Amino acid sequence: MVRLAIEGDKFVAGTTPLRVNTPAGEVTLAGDASVVVGRARAADITINDGRVSRRHFVLHPSPVGWRVEDVSANGLWRDGRRVGDVEIPGEVRLRLGAADGPEVVLTPVRANVPPTAPTRGMGGAGTPGGTGEAAVGSLATQVPPTPATAVGAPPGAAGAGGSAGAGAGSPSGVGPGAQPSPPSGSWPVDPATTQSAVVHARRRVHPLKPGRMRMGRSRDNEIMVADLLSSRHHAELRISLGGVEVVDLDSANGTFVNGLRVGRAPVLQRDVLAVGHHLFQLEGDTLVEYVDSGDVAFEVQDLSVFAGAKQLMHDLTFRLPGRSLLGVVGPSGAGKSTLLNALTGFRPADRGAVRYAGRDLYAEYDELRRRIGYVPQADPLHDQLTVREALLYGSELRFPKDTTAQERRDRVEEVIGQLGLTAHADTQVSRLSGGQKKRTSVALELLTRPSLLFLDEPTSGLDPANDQSVMETLRGLAKGGGEGSADETGRTVIVVTHSVLFLDLCDFILVLAPGGHVAYFGPADGALRFFGKKDFREFAAVFRELEATPGAEMARRFRDSEFFVPSAVVAPAVRRAPPELPSIRQQPVFSQLYTLTRRYWRVVLADRSYLRLIIAYPFILGIVPRVLKAPDGLGPLPQAPNTDATKVLVVLVLCACFMGMANAVREIVKERPIYRRERTIGLSRTAYLGSKIILLTAITTAQCVVFTLIAVTGRTPPEAVALGSPLLECLVAVIVAALASMMIGLFVSSLIDNADKAMPILVLVTMGQLVFSGGLTSMSNRLVFEQLSFLAPARWGFAALASTDDLNAVAKLGNPALRSDPPDELWKHTTATWAADVVLGIMIGVVALALTTLMLRRIEPKVTRIAPAPVPTGGAGSGSGSAGSGGAHQPQPPAGRLTRR
Repeated sequence: MVRLAIEGDKFVAGTTPLRVNTPAGEVTLAGDASVVVGRARAADITINDGRVSRRHFVLHPSPVGWRVEDVSANGLWRDGRRVGDVEIPGEVRLRLGAADGPEVVLTPVRANVPPTAPTRGMGGAGTPGGTGEAAVGSLATQVPPTPATAVGAPPGAAGAGGSAGAGAGSPSGVGPGAQPSPPSGSWPVDPATTQSAVVHARRRVHPLKPGRMRMGRSRDNEIMVADLLSSRHHAELRISLGGVEVVDLDSANGTFVNGLRVGRAPVLQRDVLAVGHHLFQLEGDTLVEYVDSGDVAFEVQDLSVFAGAKQLMHDLTFRLPGRSLLGVVGPSGAGKSTLLNALTGFRPADRGAVRYAGRDLYAEYDELRRRIGYVPQADPLHDQLTVREALLYGSELRFPKDTTAQERRDRVEEVIGQLGLTAHADTQVSRLSGGQKKRTSVALELLTRPSLLFLDEPTSGLDPANDQSVMETLRGLAKGGGEGSADETGRTVIVVTHSVLFLDLCDFILVLAPGGHVAYFGPADGALRFFGKKDFREFAAVFRELEATPGAEMARRFRDSEFFVPSAVVAPAVRRAPPELPSIRQQPVFSQLYTLTRRYWRVVLADRSYLRLIIAYPFILGIVPRVLKAPDGLGPLPQAPNTDATKVLVVLVLCACFMGMANAVREIVKERPIYRRERTIGLSRTAYLGSKIILLTAITTAQCVVFTLIAVTGRTPPEAVALGSPLLECLVAVIVAALASMMIGLFVSSLIDNADKAMPILVLVTMGQLVFSGGLTSMSNRLVFEQLSFLAPARWGFAALASTDDLNAVAKLGNPALRSDPPDELWKHTTATWAADVVLGIMIGVVALALTTLMLRRIEPKVTRIAPAPVPTGGAGSGSGSAGSGGAHQPQPPAGRLTRR
């Protein structure tokens, strides 16, 4: 970005004013002093890019024109060639540090063209610090540069547009920008923490008044933030003669200063204060507000990923302008998923940098992750819900708890219209076409207006018509809005796909070879010429070539081709290990629990086949024990003990265990994509499991009541042992066994990765419970078997039933099935024994629940925080690297234009 500090503002007779257009904006020089351009803060015009030397070149005025003196290590480049000192007779375009380095356009201002007056200070009209809006210093007041090369420029042409990256010149990676001196009378500036200007469209300026000023979504705030990611009363500014301090008001999404979440912190001049998508900077006695509209550059530099000693991604570099669509293609094993995890921050790269608007994504991930939308390959949707219901429940989980139902409904309806889903809003997800279902998944992400949208195989399994529809939707979302939408907000969209039919809709294509090597990066039509194809219908043959050729060889071919433009290495700023990330949680646990329970209940009610099954279970299974002969009750009688009591109790507890586990064994695995995605946006693990337990417990308990009443009514033992009612004791024992088995079902569901594996495991575990229940054969005094039986809920459920029915007494009275077995201590007809059986059965369920909680961590997306290794920079006057370094550096696409809102 640009900073101007020129002594004097008068014109010198005979001196032609010079317009200097940089990647950040435009200024006009009119004076007799030399002007230094470079990366250092002390330079008159500062360009924050690692390829730019601290003092790169000097502009010398004279009565006959201007001259450029090169004082850098990496030089000045013009038309792809390095040049020395340059005279400026007319418009001159130079690139700094490399053939595709940041571009500077120097244009003499001829007669009758009013120059832009150099300005000192930051104050606008009416502000304490100045007399008019500054020409430089704030990005919003600068004229955006015109890209020199359009997308799809002839191969070999130098990439246009400069990097928006902070590079080494930005101490905190907050973003490129100006660091002007504040106006007189403003609060002090700490040079060590001064940040760059925000690379977003400027919205408005808020004069600061001594005292307290609240920020938030509510209209009663002094600074209103119209963003659903902002809480109603989000933060408070405390303004005094000593400076400005921000205090977070227990907001849902947090308040950030220079990318770090704060509870209370001072705000210095040029610090970046973030609330949702809105960014604020203190400029003198005013607070300047910007909004992230998605029109910012996204950069990847030297990205490498390792798995042990194996390198999965090799030095990947590319730059995307704002509002662009990138298609990532390649054969299986090329590293597409690895790249996606690295770009989203789910699994940061081991080496290299990812920058959003010049800000280091990894270093400031806690704030920037709210700008990321991610659509996995498996749609994170409940098939039983309608489109509108799925989005409404999603909005409850994504927005702060203080958003009203009407605010959420309005946003949902807006997104439905934006994605062209109005006609299908009340259609069940299961009845949507593949393309409509994928649009619904995208709609979930668009609720929070992400400025980065990543999609993993969105067209997998779709027919060509739906494939085209999805790609056209993504292109519309990148450029701004969607079908029928008036929303002008765009975003950078990166889509990983195997489909090649509609790659021409992408602005850029990244082709990966096996091993994570770059086989091509550039405009879509350039890919056809590079691989020698006429259209993308022939592009499938490229995959066979990639699989047959070593990845390193494909990368070498690309580097040696006319389509490759070398890029200088941008050294990331040295930074400390990032702190442990706090979890995103828009609502308290109980609020999420309420939402998830309601959604789960709605899913159960909407799934008619499942609903009929859980209703039929207790009636069908309750009949099974009644088939067994037990006319005289289940317990011992004085003259005629019930010889079939054991059979009845075994069937009773086995059916209960089967019913409980069957209810739960598929519940987590079938929702794995939903859980993984919602976990990244703030889903509480406790709330998720709690919603499952509440509803499944209610269903299982109701089933057990019906089942037990059908099975044992009129056949209960003559005496109770603990609760005064034999029927009640049998009911408690059955419920405990069923609920403990239900918890085991949830544990199994968290272990498996495919719902089809659930049924074989259900049968296996049920048969194991039958054996270890102790009803078929005694478990007493049998080493190993007795200890294993303690893990089976059926063992404790059957023992509690046996205690009520006094099966040990049945054996003494001549039951041939039990006469040869020793008495079981767990069957004693005492209150203590019955209570111990029930309590230990409950403990089995608690242990299974704890194990389920631990296993859920295994399936959650891993957001690994890796401290980047310090990268040595060049000398005091050099850039950080040389052109044509060994990594796979790609041509630089044109920089996105910046527009004022």
